[in-house]
Amino acid sequence: METTDNTTGINESLRSIAKSIQQISSNLDRIATGMEMPAREAPSTVIKARRSPARKKVLVVDGVVKQIKRIPSTRIIYDILLKSARGMDTSALMKATGYDQRKVHNVTFRLKNQGKIKNVQRGIYKTV
Repeated sequence: METTDNTTGINESLRSIAKSIQQISSNLDRIATGMEMPAREAPSTVIKARRSPARKKVLVVDGVVKQIKRIPSTRIIYDILLKSARGMDTSALMKATGYDQRKVHNVTFRLKNQGKIKNVQRGIYKTV
């Protein structure tokens, strides 16, 4: 007799749990139909490249800013190399300009192709 009482108690518990689940399910359905999901925007496919900050030259006359011009990074590195007597290596150029290693190498490569600088030793550049 104990097993039938036990199974009927379990069956009643399962029925009450099933009824609770059905009520929760119907409530969720009502909530889902009442709310509309906002439309998502398509992700932008354009990726903007980060540029290093441009150096600017400011011309001040009598306390008034007359002209602001951007100075190209090639010109900045070339001017630094002009001032050095023995030439400079890439780490010194990185410290002087604040550019990363990749930018310094790209600029020195460009200046070498233009014939404005030459390699004194490996990694050390000097103006021609």
